[in-house]
Amino acid sequence: MPLALDLSRPFEPPAKLLELDRVDGLVHCAAIAEVARIAGTPVALWQETLMVNVVAAAELTRVLLPALRIASGHVLLVNAAPGVRAIPGWSAYCASKAALRELADCLRLEESPHGVKVASVYPPGTATNLLRTVRGRFGRPYDPAQCLQPEVVARRIVDLLEVVDHTVLTEVIIARSKD
Repeated sequence: MPLALDLSRPFEPPAKLLELDRVDGLVHCAAIAEVARIAGTPVALWQETLMVNVVAAAELTRVLLPALRIASGHVLLVNAAPGVRAIPGWSAYCASKAALRELADCLRLEESPHGVKVASVYPPGTATNLLRTVRGRFGRPYDPAQCLQPEVVARRIVDLLEVVDHTVLTEVIIARSKD
């Protein structure tokens, strides 16, 4: 059941979310990725980036943990391309993605005794408007044909959600095959 949420205000979840008694899968795939150097990043941008990219994932997961535990459900946190590292001009985004990785690791350790499966998913550059904007702001070319297509990432996520045995995939790196 899809629900629209304002991830900049995750402390006000819709009533329908709170009424769920079973959640088989929760996928966090939203992100803010403003290009700005630390010297030019106002506190409001740090707050918004960390709220949407990390705090919303933590809070929504917390709210849904009872329903995830009942289902032995999956929590998938879609992160940045494999090996995200410090990138000048992208500090808030990079910091938020490092925090998201640590959130996934902590959640996995805390919730595995309750049957909840947690994985970080690392897709490469995916053909989205966000990537087009970010590359443009960095002055880099954007060719969607050279990027992973969103439906491929979505299919891999569905594959992970369909794992019903006791297999636990903790980190999934999606790579584009070389044609």
